[in-house]
Amino acid sequence: MTDLNSIPSLTEDELETLGVLLEEEAERQDSFDFFAVHGLMTALISGPEEFSVQQVWDCAFDEQLGFSKDEKAKVNDLLNKLAKEIQAWLDSGQDFPVPADLTLIDDDEEPPLESWAMGFMTGVLLQEEQWYARDEETVAQHMFPIMYASGLFMDEPEMADIDDDVDLSNQMCANIPAAVVELYLFLHAEK
Repeated sequence: MTDLNSIPSLTEDELETLGVLLEEEAERQDSFDFFAVHGLMTALISGPEEFSVQQVWDCAFDEQLGFSKDEKAKVNDLLNKLAKEIQAWLDSGQDFPVPADLTLIDDDEEPPLESWAMGFMTGVLLQEEQWYARDEETVAQHMFPIMYASGLFMDEPEMADIDDDVDLSNQMCANIPAAVVELYLFLHAEK
């Protein structure tokens, strides 16, 4: 059993810095916000392929970055720290701490959970063949709550049924932390 206090984590200042830098970049151009980047990294680290922070840069940001040289170095440093934190949580076997309220109800704008789940699904789709290679049905079953929360499959009838029931929607979203760990354990069982 992992001592959860020993999990490396970003300080509040580091989290805020990363969040602000990613938000500013997302506003400048069509790139991922903090939640989408976190979801993408979680998927890439959970997945069957070796993780590299370069994958995040390639996928989450436009080629023409708005970051200054110092900001890019800072973001890179913080992404590497965040990757260690995500890896440690996955290794702990505890329910994964998704950095957003586990609900899609947000009157203001896109719910952070939807952004996180969209980022996660982007990571899965980058390596889709490898994710589903061992047992497509089991992976899809574990991934269902994340697929639902991402909003990418809204046209599927079963997703619309869940959307129509607030309690069921919240229940589905509440399953995400456990689903992340199940996916990680399943995909890394033989390692």
